Amino acid sequence: MLSSIDLNCDLGEQDGSEGELLDQRLLPLVTCVNVACGGHAGSLQRLQWIAEQCRQQHVTFGAHPSYPDRAGFGRHELTLDPQLLREALSGQLRLAALAASRAGIVVGRVKPHGALYHAACERRDLAELLLEVVQQELPGTAVCGRAGSLLPALATTYGLRGLHEAFGDRGVAADGRLLPRGTAGAVLHDPGVVAERVLRLVTEQRVRTQSGVDLSVRADTVCIHSDTPDPVQLLAQVREGLEAGGVRIRAC
Repeated sequence: MLSSIDLNCDLGEQDGSEGELLDQRLLPLVTCVNVACGGHAGSLQRLQWIAEQCRQQHVTFGAHPSYPDRAGFGRHELTLDPQLLREALSGQLRLAALAASRAGIVVGRVKPHGALYHAACERRDLAELLLEVVQQELPGTAVCGRAGSLLPALATTYGLRGLHEAFGDRGVAADGRLLPRGTAGAVLHDPGVVAERVLRLVTEQRVRTQSGVDLSVRADTVCIHSDTPDPVQLLAQVREGLEAGGVRIRAC
């Protein structure tokens, strides 16, 4: 049996015509997109446009909620009253659901963004809060988190499908966590290196850590970030490498 993998990318994060053009070029290269829904970036107009593109191109439309932090692009953990965070996340998911409904599709996945992603993958209180919000607003959908972490493991207890995610364009530490942005090796730019890394991840379920040790990783989906330098070339070469290696690219 051939291996298969879902490819995802975060869209709707860059404003203006340049951002829309980037989204337009990236969308055909993936099987799922996670769309900013107002917390760190994004707008209803952009959500609706991407949702319509997803309908036409048969790509899974996902929500990408975050801490309500447009100034910091959602990359800094915030200490918020749990009820305020719950309300902020509910509002973002409702915005994504509205856009999907207007396009005649559904929100197929929820993947938290930035600091919220990392915190929810490790802290039970935040994981449970996020899963409760998803269960309320989008019952039965899938929730995406770092492979082997708490968030996807807890999803099934809320009647949700947990998806384990790995990152093709990010370096990892020995414990599987992403290296912090700004440190050496945190963001991988070379398309050949990224393509080879993703192929090995899918076919061998292994990834090389910063220290040079192989880490076992079982992933349902692999992300290439839209803000990594030249993400279109990265994704195109990743797809080419996977297909040449006999891997089927399909939504999970």
